[in-house]
Amino acid sequence: MLMKRKLKKEIYGIVVLFFIGLVTVATAAGSKGLSQWVDPMIGVRGHGSCMPGPCLPHASVYPSPDTLKPKTNGFVYQDDVVGFSQLHTQGTGGTPTYGNFLVSPRLGPGFTQADNASPLSDMKSACHSLRTKLTRWNTACTLVPAEHSALYRFEFPANEDARLVFNVARKIGVATAMTEGELNVDPESGVISGGGTFDKNWNPAPYELYFYAKVDVLPQSTGIWQGDTVKDGAVKGVINERAPLGGWLSFDTRSKSVVHLKIAVSFRSVEKAKEWLEKEIPAWDLEGLQAEAERQWDEALASVKVSGLSDEDMTLFYTHLFHSLVQPRDRTGDAFGWPDDAPCWDDHYTLWDTWKTLFPLLSIIKPEVVAGNVNCFVERLKRNGEVSVAYIQGKEYRVGQGGDEVDNVIADAYAKKIKGVDWNAAWTVLEANANRRTKEYRELGWVPHKSKHDYCWRMKSGSGTIGFAYNDWCASQVAAGLGRKEDAEKLLKRSRNWRNVWDKTLEDSGFTGFIRARNADGSFQDTAAREGYNTDFYEGTCWQYSYVLPHDVPGMIEMMGGEKRFIERLQFSLENDLIEFGNEPSFMTIWLFDHVDRPYLASFWADKLKGLFTHEGPPGDDDSGAMGSLYVFLNAGFFPFSGQDLYYLHGPRGPEFNFRVADGRTFSVTADNAGGNNIYIQSVKLNGKPLDKPVIHHSDIVAGGTLSFVMGNRPSAWGCAGEFDEAVALKQTMKSKHRE
Repeated sequence: MLMKRKLKKEIYGIVVLFFIGLVTVATAAGSKGLSQWVDPMIGVRGHGSCMPGPCLPHASVYPSPDTLKPKTNGFVYQDDVVGFSQLHTQGTGGTPTYGNFLVSPRLGPGFTQADNASPLSDMKSACHSLRTKLTRWNTACTLVPAEHSALYRFEFPANEDARLVFNVARKIGVATAMTEGELNVDPESGVISGGGTFDKNWNPAPYELYFYAKVDVLPQSTGIWQGDTVKDGAVKGVINERAPLGGWLSFDTRSKSVVHLKIAVSFRSVEKAKEWLEKEIPAWDLEGLQAEAERQWDEALASVKVSGLSDEDMTLFYTHLFHSLVQPRDRTGDAFGWPDDAPCWDDHYTLWDTWKTLFPLLSIIKPEVVAGNVNCFVERLKRNGEVSVAYIQGKEYRVGQGGDEVDNVIADAYAKKIKGVDWNAAWTVLEANANRRTKEYRELGWVPHKSKHDYCWRMKSGSGTIGFAYNDWCASQVAAGLGRKEDAEKLLKRSRNWRNVWDKTLEDSGFTGFIRARNADGSFQDTAAREGYNTDFYEGTCWQYSYVLPHDVPGMIEMMGGEKRFIERLQFSLENDLIEFGNEPSFMTIWLFDHVDRPYLASFWADKLKGLFTHEGPPGDDDSGAMGSLYVFLNAGFFPFSGQDLYYLHGPRGPEFNFRVADGRTFSVTADNAGGNNIYIQSVKLNGKPLDKPVIHHSDIVAGGTLSFVMGNRPSAWGCAGEFDEAVALKQTMKSKHRE
């Protein structure tokens, strides 16, 4: 009996310990930070042009694997991997940028990318680390990032000649992007370093780039390839013209299979790269470095805390928020030729993509980043004599996609009273840009079709004219606020130039009047309304760009025949797929419904747009977080008109979103009945006070407080200014649903 009691007691103790263990595991799982929801493979498997590798928020480096047949991001899903390079651009298209300093683990001799290529298996991708296996080499690889550096762990099989191959001259898509430079190996210390001058990026300007790396196991042998020459045992290579350059370290892994590598990159010098490495990764503690990277992402992602979403939606939300916090990159202290304290924010690829959604999101959750970028614009004007919409590898690049979107970012920050900016200094950038708009625009009042100018082929008559017009309006608002009355009046008058490319005679499907290209003699091109892509406009058509007039929506509505006709026309364009949501020109279009008191239509189409974001990726290239930040606003229930302090409401897609704003305050967006088919606003209160219009201001957000919605599954009269007709509303939404 005593033994039975003792046995029962022991069993009871085991059971208690078992449940305590379960509770401990559950508590540990529940205590994980928000980084657990990030899936970097979203935008890699499908649309997005994103990378599977990890990085830190706004950090200089973004290490990630590259594949044998790369796209712009260096990676193609399920293609063979050739190694790991240290720099990439986030979600961009066109000519690839970076992919410098490729490190390739392998067994035995071989140094070309084809030689090193291997399938991947067991890939576990997180925002703070990457783990995978190169199956051809039976080598497990782990990668953890820091600000300017990264730490790798390579677990080789037992082999007498395991190698780390450093391809110094290549970049993504180009075998020899180095025009002059060198490589140095010190077998006695395990250090390999080098760099030089590169080109062949999307920004064609040459740039300086250097690296400093070290291994924790001394190599048994080394080698260099230089041009067509391969030298076993060599420790130095130099090229003075475009040619291959690289080297390798060889290890006997039969007794010690793990080799750690830490590598830093600098735009200044090898010495600066060494300084970054010693500062950021002083030890070989990969787990500790990962914990710090995870902590940084948990902190950054906590700028928006969400509750009540499904696991699937949490993953989508925080992955897109992660993508919104990658670029631009803070390269303060590492800009070539700049002092350490001069603010330098790099890799704007380009502001044409990011001014509408990314910078407005950052103005809420990271206003210091916005201030840093505006201050960098000022610094660039002083040093470079210009501030272009593209700034990559520390070099200006005029691409003329739409206008001078720098102005829109500055005006947006000014309207939202971002702290830490000398606005009189910022005005000098606006003034310089206003005075360098094309001569024809300044004299004729429009950008003529196929005119000669220094904004490159991307500048088109239609998109260029309306882009400049909005730039002028933005600059006029800052000028007025700074008491520059004459400048403000001149620029405000010039902002009406969009009317000069409005062709009142162009007709399509019963709707008349569209933006299209205009010739220098005043005649319009004969472009059809559904055409104009890269002829009259940069990446858009007459239908799409005719809605891109955020500074004069009343004028646009008047041109389109008044509010009733405008609603019909906008609804028609959306129902007939005349608006393209895979690209930035149409980002603001849906919320024009709020201007004409039809928030239920904004809600309906915002929900359709949200549905284009899947676990494969967004509906187009992420474009430096442009798509990611758009997704955040789609879920949170309000949307910015950048350059202004307004946000238009469509209603949240979850019960609660808490934005961390300045001075420790929180702006909470709550929604009763949110989710599923409950996409329509029934009522809204701001800090307990009922709203009757679908608009709030930036000051409402940064003051903290609560924006509370009640949502429902049917259109309501809320926000319709007393003009709601339920039968019409149901017909409008049901017609669109039926079409799908």
